[in-house]
Amino acid sequence: MNYYKATIQYDGTNYCGFQWQKDIPSIQNDFNQSLTHLMSGKITTMGASRTDTGVHAIEQVVKVTSENHIECESFLIRLNEILPRQIRCLEFVPCEGSFRPASDSISKEYRYLFTNVLNSGNVDQLFLANNPYQLDFDLMKKCAREIVGRHSFHNFCSAGSNVKTTVRDISSCDISEIDPHTVLSHSELFVLPQNLRQCYQLRIEGNGFLKHMVRHLMSAIWLVGGGKISPDEFSSLINGPEKMKRLWKIASPRGLYLYQSKYSTPQR
Repeated sequence: MNYYKATIQYDGTNYCGFQWQKDIPSIQNDFNQSLTHLMSGKITTMGASRTDTGVHAIEQVVKVTSENHIECESFLIRLNEILPRQIRCLEFVPCEGSFRPASDSISKEYRYLFTNVLNSGNVDQLFLANNPYQLDFDLMKKCAREIVGRHSFHNFCSAGSNVKTTVRDISSCDISEIDPHTVLSHSELFVLPQNLRQCYQLRIEGNGFLKHMVRHLMSAIWLVGGGKISPDEFSSLINGPEKMKRLWKIASPRGLYLYQSKYSTPQR
């Protein structure tokens, strides 16, 4: 067998997540179908992160196992010619057969991009979310700092995730004001209005994430910023007992990006 590491980027707007699901549009299904047009024999793929419905990826790592040997440089060109326009392959290189994109990563980083256009209702923008209420960003930044460390995030995940523990190690988390074009500048997929030069970013990196965890955290932080709950109440949700009822709705997936997965050694 032959083994390859593909780094792909995608607009997840019209997909039900990365992972293959029968009769449901997924990134993995479309990626696999494109591979089968170019490669004969048995082909399997394995991703670093599932990513949920509507979530995007700047860099998603995928291991490709094939019965055939290929010449990677020319293959990458041909692959991008037949992939759906919402998916781009940035790199396609050989890797070790033992490589496991999910379990071998030492950390994953997500970015949540949003605007704060007041009293706007639902702003029509595909690749950023919007919070239409007055926000106290100093309080929100305090919440982001509280997230750093080892915590049980049982109050910040959706039902249906089959995990042994809700404890995760978060190495960094911050909120900042950015130019979204700087984050998305290396992509042809995420087209933003040229006059949109200011938005906000929740950047979070950790050893793993629960189902919808980043979007739950974002919604709860917005509540603190809007004065609906206090920073101390937010902290108690991280470190305290499980709450049966949440005060927030899960944040829109349109602002969430899998930014990168990091590995201790090069996977070639």
